[in-house]
Amino acid sequence: MTFMVIVFSMNGFSQVSSLKAGIAKTDITPSERLFMGGYDSSCRSEPSDGTDSKIYVRALVFDDNTSKVAFVEIDIVSYPNEEYAAIRKLISSETGIAFDNIMLGCVHNHAAPYPDSQNKDSKWSAQLKGNIVLTVKNAIKDLEPVKIGGGKGVSTVAMNRRKKLEDITSVITFDENNSSQSYGKYKTDKPVMIREMEGVCRLGANPSGPIDNEVGVLRIDKMSGEPKAVFVNYACHGTSLGGRNNKISGEWNGHMLEYIEKNVPGIISIFAQGAAGDINPRYIGGLDGNKDDLQKTAELGYEIGKEVVRVLSGIKTEIPVNPQIRLSKENITCPRRYGEVMRDFRNTTIDVPTTAVKIDNFTWVMYPLELFHEIGKTIKVNTHSPFPFIVGYCNGSMGYLPTQQSHSEGGYEPNATHFDPVTEKIFLKGVEKLLAGLY
Repeated sequence: MTFMVIVFSMNGFSQVSSLKAGIAKTDITPSERLFMGGYDSSCRSEPSDGTDSKIYVRALVFDDNTSKVAFVEIDIVSYPNEEYAAIRKLISSETGIAFDNIMLGCVHNHAAPYPDSQNKDSKWSAQLKGNIVLTVKNAIKDLEPVKIGGGKGVSTVAMNRRKKLEDITSVITFDENNSSQSYGKYKTDKPVMIREMEGVCRLGANPSGPIDNEVGVLRIDKMSGEPKAVFVNYACHGTSLGGRNNKISGEWNGHMLEYIEKNVPGIISIFAQGAAGDINPRYIGGLDGNKDDLQKTAELGYEIGKEVVRVLSGIKTEIPVNPQIRLSKENITCPRRYGEVMRDFRNTTIDVPTTAVKIDNFTWVMYPLELFHEIGKTIKVNTHSPFPFIVGYCNGSMGYLPTQQSHSEGGYEPNATHFDPVTEKIFLKGVEKLLAGLY
């Protein structure tokens, strides 16, 4: 485990007179048919067949007159894990922002193209990295002194997705987006009856299950008081559109930002995905008998967008008392799951690059995982910050980190994870050490 704390002012407040912020977005909506990410090819075997709503790269840059930090979010499901470092190096070389200060995230949108080998010869893929760099450069050009303020809202757009089954026999598979008998690769005229037993955990709506309903909001104003930017943090998969949907969409979160920008003139918004490993939207095409519905996706986004606008209206922004950017980073070494160790006994651990940033009363924790929401809520408490932002799918893509309890319950995420059940406790201890470096 490595540990590093970076403080960008040697003499406290004396060298930091103000905080500057800049924000920009770049339209990356493809004009060509592309293969989409997030669902198994057994269901989504064809490329996209049109566009429902636009997708973007968004960048928010802070500058404390000593150093800069950039938060970059792309409206896709993810990048391949091995590509994040190269893109961050490219951004750093083109902008001068330190590599460790670049937070490269994806909003985990399952209704967007995926930048992998299937799309490698496309115009979209060829331009994507350049568009990411361009967006950060434009955010730097937009830097100006700002006032900031925070608020919290509540939304039930999200729903727990670890459904506990009853004793049933049906032709419906547990996940119609990946293994349907009525659609895609496994479609058959003679479906097999499937027995599910009481208490088995599958993907599906669990209305009585817990979620993190907090909507974190950071409002950024120009010194005149005019709205400039808003940073929104919420935990909910970008999966309201399932594997049968082939329309490019910004998903519910894209519609949320659309609503905010329409109703707060002049503002540019950015969304960062929270600890959504066990959280889906309350409506999902392909699960629980639902069909893909573009209008319902938009309505989910408008619902939470309305809440963000409400919260924004009540936030009083101020010049930050301590505009200094503090950053702490750590590779938290975690154990691999037993099955993977059995296949390769020389490779027993995984280093998880994790970063925390603090500016005044705001604290961000970034990691390349799909954390279960309970773990995210614990990290929020451990920040001891009035405005904590838990940002997943950032600086890498390492898959699920479920709670230790969920491993005893079974289900999709514990089966898909690379991590041993005890990792929850190890990761939380690592984050505690990371956060201690900020104070």
